[in-house]
Amino acid sequence: MNKQIKTLLSLLALSVLSPFILAEPADVRLAIIIDDLGNSLEKGLDAIALPGHITFAVMPHRKHSITLATRAGRLGKEVILHAPMSTVTQRTLGPGALHEGLNEQQFKDKLLYAINSIPYVQGVNNHMGSHLTTQKNHMQWVMQVLKQKALFFVDSRTSAKSLAYQTAIQSGVHSARRDIFLDNIADIDHIHQQFKKALAIAQKYGSAIAIGHPHDSTLKYLEAVLPQLNDTHVKLHYVSDLLKAGLPSRPHADNSINPINSPSLDQLVQQLHAKNKEAP
Repeated sequence: MNKQIKTLLSLLALSVLSPFILAEPADVRLAIIIDDLGNSLEKGLDAIALPGHITFAVMPHRKHSITLATRAGRLGKEVILHAPMSTVTQRTLGPGALHEGLNEQQFKDKLLYAINSIPYVQGVNNHMGSHLTTQKNHMQWVMQVLKQKALFFVDSRTSAKSLAYQTAIQSGVHSARRDIFLDNIADIDHIHQQFKKALAIAQKYGSAIAIGHPHDSTLKYLEAVLPQLNDTHVKLHYVSDLLKAGLPSRPHADNSINPINSPSLDQLVQQLHAKNKEAP
């Protein structure tokens, strides 16, 4: 009898614990947007050559905008308009800039012209915009145009006071918010820490959106790191895929979340540094 009881208890324990012992980690979804394509053909092509499902934000009316958007679109990559918007510091934004000096019709016409200039466009995010994204009326104009064109919007969150995301949701426009900038400091060690923070956000909330730029350091880092995700539970997705699946709400975690612990990625960065030292 004692032996039977022991066997029964063992089986019961195994049945309770087995889901925790045998279960694979749930897949987490990471979206990466590369901003500022259009000015440099070489850097733009290098960015588009990165492996995986990456979203490319193309500036309007730049020398190589059409070429790069067409290249990305033909390869099946996701293309969005990187719409220049006015800043608190009144920075020069170049062609296609949206600002409060435009009346409603001028504003909407300018945005439509920029959208229509980008082949394969599926959405929009803001380039700069620390001032304009805080202006309710102007954000309503943006969302009215995007709803008409059936495009999504990503709030780059260049201001903590941005009203862009909530205005998009209120207007019935599919929308998301940037979780983290990878390369606000274009240094591989900093990019590495930010990437590990992006992974931590994705693990905590099920998904994360990171924004980078076609800096040499960013492209080298992502070229080395992204293939390492293939055999993990982190899956690279286009922004539109995340929107279709639904994005859980979360705080702006850029400064509050700690990077994941990843010795394998740390080792990869050390190898990158060693390669850079060996390069002539």
